[in-house]
Amino acid sequence: MGYFLGVDIGGTVIKAGLYRANGDEVAVAECDGEALAVQPGFSEREMEALWQDLCSTIRQVLSLASVAGEQVRGISFSSHGKGLYAIDKQGKPVRNGIVSSDTRASAMVTDLQRQGVEEMVYPRSLQPIWSSHPAVLLRWLKQHEPAQYAAIDYVLMAHDYLRFRLTGEVAAEITNISGSNLFNQQNGGYDPQLMAVFGIDEVADKTAPLLGSAELAGRVTATAAAQCGLPAGTAVYGGLFDVVGAALCSGVVDDRTLSAVAGTWSIATCVTESVLPSTHPFAWGRYCMADRYFVHEGSPTSAANLAWFLRQFCNNDHQRYAQFNRWVAERSERPSDIVFLPYLYGSNLNSNLPGALIGLSGHHEMADIVHAIYQGILFSHLIHQDRMVALNPRVERIRMTGGPTQSAVWMQMFANAGNLPLEVVDIQQSGCRAAAICAAVGAGEYANFTEAVQVIQPELHTYFPDAAANRRLRDRFTGYLEIAQALSEVNNASH
Repeated sequence: MGYFLGVDIGGTVIKAGLYRANGDEVAVAECDGEALAVQPGFSEREMEALWQDLCSTIRQVLSLASVAGEQVRGISFSSHGKGLYAIDKQGKPVRNGIVSSDTRASAMVTDLQRQGVEEMVYPRSLQPIWSSHPAVLLRWLKQHEPAQYAAIDYVLMAHDYLRFRLTGEVAAEITNISGSNLFNQQNGGYDPQLMAVFGIDEVADKTAPLLGSAELAGRVTATAAAQCGLPAGTAVYGGLFDVVGAALCSGVVDDRTLSAVAGTWSIATCVTESVLPSTHPFAWGRYCMADRYFVHEGSPTSAANLAWFLRQFCNNDHQRYAQFNRWVAERSERPSDIVFLPYLYGSNLNSNLPGALIGLSGHHEMADIVHAIYQGILFSHLIHQDRMVALNPRVERIRMTGGPTQSAVWMQMFANAGNLPLEVVDIQQSGCRAAAICAAVGAGEYANFTEAVQVIQPELHTYFPDAAANRRLRDRFTGYLEIAQALSEVNNASH
């Protein structure tokens, strides 16, 4: 029968999961790599170290599972989006890889927006401009590191580079590269006109062939086999942008189910058969299923804010989460007079908004603050979810993944505020599992992703909304937005 190997590539952590064809998890291993920050705003990975981490993680998971490499029928990837992992004509990195959290080009993005570039490119790319978009990073390299820019032979994303190291074949997987601002969503290919607007015309000759998520990218070479523990000839398949991986692993195949992620980022994603009209600049891309798109938006305003509080004030004692949940349950129906803005790592309302606790008084206890943090993270997520439901009113349910799903009281708050049934996906390693599904479809175990999702159904726990709680939370949400807007205006005036 054999196994399928799914690899999840985060900003620093690489995880590898071994799965049977029916989706059963056999073993998971991980390697925590080193993030490099040579200057403020820089977030990089040394690309050779990234490759070595992959090899180490594959060997580790095979050892944990007591499975020989010859039993693996295929490997694929789920990867962070954006960033840049460029190689030269010899297949060597032109510099360190740049991770999606990199903000070195923030000032450049502001200038481009002031010049009206976002309005020029959006109708073609259907992507707002981000500081870590490959298009923006390439412009930054051209200005600040011209020698490295000139050495580029291929523009790749993180999983594209690792597939290249495994197979020696260069390709760009479509769900990820379609979010690069180099790709035209209308015609489904690279767009030299986009590159010209960004001032990187030369990149038109440095793009890699497009690759489907379940398409065979190549086979493990003898050189790679000696390092990673998989035998030469093992099939390697395209992979997924991790946002797409979360949706696929949640069983999202059409526009009736919204995929929600709560973790470091708060993300809401819909799958559609066409691009839906909207005046809001959503980020669109090509889904792993033929002739389908995914549309999403998100911000780093989720549970990382609670993790910060735990580190700073609770000695990073994860046992405190149980107490946090009890406190929140006790206060769910009481008047709430503290507002927490979960903007420690960025805002989804105005770029100048910092994190904040508003309304503190001497009678407040830590329990009140924790309740405000839970509620603020929920409200920030609700901004994205409301926009997505307004774009696609066909949404009937929410499927949620991420760390906060371990909190029943928090998930009930999400269901109440959203006023839709919320189905929690009971999967710890959604990225690895989604990548393994890619490999299983590619190997012919399933005819397509639709069939795979029908067979590999995730376990779900459903929370149903309460009407009274919905009214209470929506009133608080209105107050949250008013406070955030007022603070934004104060900050604008002070600058």
